[in-house]
Amino acid sequence: MPEPDLIPIEIFFQKSELVVTFLLVLLGIAFGNLTIKGVGFGSSGVLIVAMVAGYFYQFESVPILADLGIVLFLLCVGLEAGPSFFRAFKQHGRRFITNVLVLLAISGVNTVAIIALFGIPVGIGLGLFAGSFTSSPALISALQFHPEEEVIFGYGVAYPFGLIGVILFISIAVRLLKDKMAAEVRGRTRLHAAVFKLDKDDLHGKLLRDVELFRDHAVVVSGILRDLSVRPASGSSVLQKGDILRLEGMPEDVQAVGEVIGEEVHETFDEHSELDTRSIVVENTSVLNRSPRDLGLRLRFNATLTRVIRANVEFVPSEDEPLAYGDVVMAVGTPYQLDQLELFLGHEHHTVQRRVDIGSLAAILFIAFAIGGLVVPIPGLGPFSLGIAGGALVAGLIFGHFGRIGNFIGRFPRNATAVLKELGLALFFVQVGLETGQSFVESLDFQAVYYAFYAILLAVVPMAGSFLVGHYLLRIPVSECFGVICGGMTFTPGLDIIRQVDSSERPIVAYSSVYPVALILVIALVQGMHLVLMSLGAGG
Repeated sequence: MPEPDLIPIEIFFQKSELVVTFLLVLLGIAFGNLTIKGVGFGSSGVLIVAMVAGYFYQFESVPILADLGIVLFLLCVGLEAGPSFFRAFKQHGRRFITNVLVLLAISGVNTVAIIALFGIPVGIGLGLFAGSFTSSPALISALQFHPEEEVIFGYGVAYPFGLIGVILFISIAVRLLKDKMAAEVRGRTRLHAAVFKLDKDDLHGKLLRDVELFRDHAVVVSGILRDLSVRPASGSSVLQKGDILRLEGMPEDVQAVGEVIGEEVHETFDEHSELDTRSIVVENTSVLNRSPRDLGLRLRFNATLTRVIRANVEFVPSEDEPLAYGDVVMAVGTPYQLDQLELFLGHEHHTVQRRVDIGSLAAILFIAFAIGGLVVPIPGLGPFSLGIAGGALVAGLIFGHFGRIGNFIGRFPRNATAVLKELGLALFFVQVGLETGQSFVESLDFQAVYYAFYAILLAVVPMAGSFLVGHYLLRIPVSECFGVICGGMTFTPGLDIIRQVDSSERPIVAYSSVYPVALILVIALVQGMHLVLMSLGAGG
């Protein structure tokens, strides 16, 4: 009996470039997440994996995906930075922002001087700058003006050496200034946190809001450790004997309350906790002159306000303390709870969408492309255009700042914009990596040793100059000065080194205060350096 004809099964990818793109995104993210002592390549891992694939397999890139990636990335940068970008200039203009401007000014002069003096091709030089700062926005900005092969080559050579230079500089400086930083921490505030075990029978089964002991001594319970998990403390929290309570307040008040409820323990909350601490600036006019009790903050958000900083005075807030415009409140809760609280206190909460509004996103993208397409003639320099990258950034800043323009929303949930931003950067890095992988390897020669040395100079010289000006002229405390420097260079791993000596929120506040400003200014700096170098005829 003859066998029936078998129909062969074939797997055929009509869009094989999309399969390759997202496979490389997956592999690149996995590689970027590999860390040594908290330091890794992060999102640049996608670029490295794509360059390897481009060298060995010569996959074809998809230019339109690169353009879409640029726009999504910078649009989300603008949306995230918009609410705090202009406020940061006003609130920290005299010190933090001045120090960032010094950092970037030194960087600009240093970069232009090195490129001009040593005859480095401008594209490679700007790539060296972006790599030494480990800055994706700077890389994207440089790619708008110069051949991708040159810029990516400079970025790829400089990135590891800039990373090492920054880590070594901060590590050595922190080690040398450790005693001074510790003295600054001791003299900064009298507020204190300690952990006690609840052994008092009278408090078992009571609601936290009904315990007058805490109110009488102005002590806040910022977390409760029970059954190996940390939970936020709210007024409706029921105390149980054996609970581990984290108390915050003046040292004498914390000690007095602790002696009543039980004995002090040296239990760490961090290894059990999903709670986070965040600084939130009160800007929503609808909450001004209203107290946390009146607003029902604990009931609505299940987050605890542990302290308030007002006019440089730090104190433990009571439930009846009215909030004032510009107050910096320290809150403890889960990341989601803090996101919601920040939207409520920090911005007009009715302008924030709980999801991405596709119509609004389409409108912002349309405006981004429209702005990027404008060409303005500049006498002596020729036509100037922001391009699609600059247009996306400006559109994001405008919508992010105002929150709503007409019926279009400009503020989306933080996790949504984070996903869009990372997706855009990954798409861009894949296409650029595929295009430049072959040329990068072929361009490696002894000259790369000099480029590595220049990368270290491009990273360390601005940091040293900024620290000297910030600490000794602007009188910024050491840990906050390093926080500003890390924010100015958008270098997050540096915070982990600083927090080994100063575990308070101040370095993070300094970092976050200037980070959105630095993201924008570093893009403008690259464009400015490009114009100056072109006018000098450098890098032939």
